[in-house]
Amino acid sequence: MAALVGTTLSRRQLLGRWDIRFRNHAAVARVSHDLSSVGLTTVPDLASGPLDGEIRVVPLSGDDGDTAPGRPPGDTDAGAGRSADDGQSRLTRDPGRATSSDDAAHSDGSPDAAPGEEPVGLLPQTALRVGAFPSACGGTTSITPDDTLPKAMSVMAEQGFSQLPVLDSLGALQGVVTWASIAHMHATGREATVRNALTSEYHAVEATAHLLPLIPMIQTYGFVLVRNAAGSVTGIVTTADLADQFVTIARPFFVLGEIERRLRRCLNRVYGEDDVRKVHKDKQRRQVDRLMFNEYIRLLDDEERWKKLNWPGVDRAHFIGLLRRVKAVRNGVMHFNSGYPDAEATALLDRFVGILRGYDPDATVW
Repeated sequence: MAALVGTTLSRRQLLGRWDIRFRNHAAVARVSHDLSSVGLTTVPDLASGPLDGEIRVVPLSGDDGDTAPGRPPGDTDAGAGRSADDGQSRLTRDPGRATSSDDAAHSDGSPDAAPGEEPVGLLPQTALRVGAFPSACGGTTSITPDDTLPKAMSVMAEQGFSQLPVLDSLGALQGVVTWASIAHMHATGREATVRNALTSEYHAVEATAHLLPLIPMIQTYGFVLVRNAAGSVTGIVTTADLADQFVTIARPFFVLGEIERRLRRCLNRVYGEDDVRKVHKDKQRRQVDRLMFNEYIRLLDDEERWKKLNWPGVDRAHFIGLLRRVKAVRNGVMHFNSGYPDAEATALLDRFVGILRGYDPDATVW
């Protein structure tokens, strides 16, 4: 570990010394704690900044007693979430690995998670951007200023559009035609042309723009145009897209939450402290609801313990195989990857929660 002092490397490389692939609050807490326990920290901070940005491993305090940048005086474990002498995590001789007092520290940065498994309750670590919408970069239907207004109205009616971008022959944006702007043109007695129906009440953003701050704008105007770095229109995001994306993003979280609740209830009915201790060495863990997905698998992957469930219609090997796949989907969902879960993963979650509903019926039907 002493070899790290004075080392300059990327945040990703430093996390890799602990076999951590993803930066989250648990991973940062673990690495910060392990470093501080031997009198080290990083400059700049590990918790913020680009993953491939360089940081330097330095002593917490210099020879003159000054505290390293980013640490308040007297604080040797900032951000770690626990004191340096609580005995929960200690470095081995190998600087690339760290173990806890009960060998429960794993690769995702949580002392309680299995390799590759995200802690329960971990919030998504990726910001939503406009480019997450397929409609933002998939091209857009448009007309030119010289097209007739009836043509514009026909395209809008046929496609179910409420707006239509107007581009010139070079692809430059001239404005937008909407049903409201067409109505305003007629109300003011102007000639019925595309140019007279143009409205300037629109906004254009890049696909890399953060989505959440733009939601009020999209709700107000009904849409936002999307441009690439060169200024060309690449797509459009509407209120209808927001509704569709909400279903895409929120649904797997709710289904996974239901899976975890039902699975815990089923297991809690039949498994006690002795069973839990056989799959986890932490003496503080005496109940099933303190276990994680990988430990559910170890709990059920035993013929005698499986018989306690009394699920004669379910094959143990098949169920555990499904549970492993659900765990993989869960970890992917927690990283908020665009386009994930796909249709196959979503169908898997639906099938699995259907199995659990059969053995954990709701007490009340709403």
